Amino acid sequence: MISVWLVVIAVLLSAAAGLLTAAEAAYLALPRSQAEELIEDGKRRRLVAILKAPERHTRAVRFWRIFFQSAGGAAFALAWTSWVHSIWLAGLLATITITLVGFAVVGVSPRRLGRTHAAGVVAGTAPLVRVLTWILGPVPGWLEGIVAPSSGAGDATFFTADQFKDLVDRASASNAIEDAEADLIHSVVELGDTRVRAVMVPRTDMIAADKDLSAAKALNLSLRSGFSRIPVIGEDTDDVRGVVYLKDLVRYVVVEGRPDIPCHAVARRARFVPESKSAGDLLQELQRESVHVAVVIDEYGGTAGLVTLEDLLEEIVGEIDDEYDPDRDEVVPDGDDAYIVPADMDIDDMGDLFDLELEDEDVDTVAGLLAKALGRVPIVGASAVLPPLHLSALTRSGRRNRIGKVRVRRATPAEIDETTPESNRRHEEN
Repeated sequence: MISVWLVVIAVLLSAAAGLLTAAEAAYLALPRSQAEELIEDGKRRRLVAILKAPERHTRAVRFWRIFFQSAGGAAFALAWTSWVHSIWLAGLLATITITLVGFAVVGVSPRRLGRTHAAGVVAGTAPLVRVLTWILGPVPGWLEGIVAPSSGAGDATFFTADQFKDLVDRASASNAIEDAEADLIHSVVELGDTRVRAVMVPRTDMIAADKDLSAAKALNLSLRSGFSRIPVIGEDTDDVRGVVYLKDLVRYVVVEGRPDIPCHAVARRARFVPESKSAGDLLQELQRESVHVAVVIDEYGGTAGLVTLEDLLEEIVGEIDDEYDPDRDEVVPDGDDAYIVPADMDIDDMGDLFDLELEDEDVDTVAGLLAKALGRVPIVGASAVLPPLHLSALTRSGRRNRIGKVRVRRATPAEIDETTPESNRRHEEN
């Protein structure tokens, strides 16, 4: 009779160990964000307590799981001893029984159940976990500190982004997925932690149209700059009145024959976002609202920059070059004492082409030198004289349509004599 009770106790203890195994697997598989959603209705106060101290509850679950599993094994061993008089045979049979029960009832099935139905298991076992944690108090933490005193932070409860990225890295290392796929997954995960200020086009690189600029001139600006959506400003860049679209300009200028209509009458309402906003959240909002561009506002209400849907997508897939973009790194001779150089070329390297020593405390690149001479962001066709050189912007490059190639030649004496900041700006306007 005692042996029967021992078997019943062993089964109950093994079932309890299996339940805690499922709970432990569920805590490790459930994303913390989803766990927080479970408590939004205010009906799971015990789960709130678990979220406040996840590692403490995980230790308690693990401690009780091992306790119940060990106690169940001991009960099975005692039952076989009462049935079989050979202690060696009883030990062998007990070992086999404990292994089978541990594998099926405690090991595989509960873990699969916990991972598959993580939310339900976490919510259902929260009261039991709270009671078991309260009974043990700080004991599991003490034991862990004695066994592994230098182990820093404990095991994380609930599935975290870092764990997911580590899983992706291991999958990539084992060739389960391609390296490019792993990089893409990392980019998607990290997009939620990226702020808009990190992906926006800063205000210094913005191309803007004055509110009183005619639609015809705005169309020309759009075509030359390569931007299909241009902010319309009032007194300065901080006074954004709207965004003018290339297709609207074409309709007014070409179709309706109204080239003199001012930009503010054509502009659409601008979408404003704070620079501290999550890039992932903004991507979802722009998709939902069918908006492709937003003006980024800093903490003081001024214009910090501009962010487009393409900026956000580029954070995921990487730099996107147009099919017409030339090789940026190539320096091409273009006649006597003239070269076509990349816009991001260092000014010292450009000076070496002409045996000149060029130094500037404010800028480092050819594009920066041209922008400084013009006093604004250069667009295709803009030119300026910086004695003894003449620079002209030739092509755009990349999705942000920045200057890609610049033609550099020695300026003529007449060009040098006529050089003033105003003349450089007139060159750009023409």
